[in-house]
Amino acid sequence: MKDYLAKVKKGFAIAENKGVVYYTIPAFSELGFLRHAFSTRIGGVSEGNQKSLNMSFKREMTPGNVEKNFSRFANAVGFDENKVVICHYEHGINLERVDLEHRGMGLFRENELPFCDGIIIDQKEIVAATIHADCTPIFFADKKGRAAGVCHAGWRGIYEGVFGSIMGKLTALYDVMPEDIIFGLGPSIKACCFEVQEDVASLFRERFGESLIIKREGKIFVDLPMACLMQLKKLGIPAENITLSEHCTYCNPELFYSYRRDKKNTGAHASVIEFI
Repeated sequence: MKDYLAKVKKGFAIAENKGVVYYTIPAFSELGFLRHAFSTRIGGVSEGNQKSLNMSFKREMTPGNVEKNFSRFANAVGFDENKVVICHYEHGINLERVDLEHRGMGLFRENELPFCDGIIIDQKEIVAATIHADCTPIFFADKKGRAAGVCHAGWRGIYEGVFGSIMGKLTALYDVMPEDIIFGLGPSIKACCFEVQEDVASLFRERFGESLIIKREGKIFVDLPMACLMQLKKLGIPAENITLSEHCTYCNPELFYSYRRDKKNTGAHASVIEFI
């Protein structure tokens, strides 16, 4: 695993446009046919604990602010917010392929998708989106342009094998090979801050081994990014196909919302991707 980790690319690229700060993945930008981004909390209109670029309707005192924030984010990144489809997440591992008819769901109209934590697209004019506040943002794309998408992965999704679900769906729909797919793992809660009790620690210990479990000052922490990378290695994804953001959402209150740090009373970020 040590040699594999050494080959994983580290770091997303930060950008600012029209007062909005966001991140992109160099390997995805280099493909030339995708527009994508992960929002920070900078550049929006929300107030209080949701200040300022909150992308989630949950806990937002003024729902209209979320639409305004999506508009600001869209203008900065270059996508059309009217083409957005937001996943209908439930902290699971299901992914759904979406079409033009789904645009607007989760943002401007009721989300009628089956419960899903990931969205797959294979055509232009659709912006796939997921929402995060500590949970891992997963970007994925076929280097040959057959499909791309985003996924929301909480600890349950990671434990239950979300990457196997992603690859299973891509293989079934597009007959991809592991070496065809690139991944980006965005800002999320890291091992420094993801404190758990023994019940959760034991689950990860049994499935992934003792190396994921960190004990410090009488507390137990789980390394979720490592669990992600272990799954990707097992699935045959080349380490060079992976980019890992090293930012911890809990540790960076100026840039990121954190569900744990802020005791649930917080905003959320958006991951978006589309074909151009």
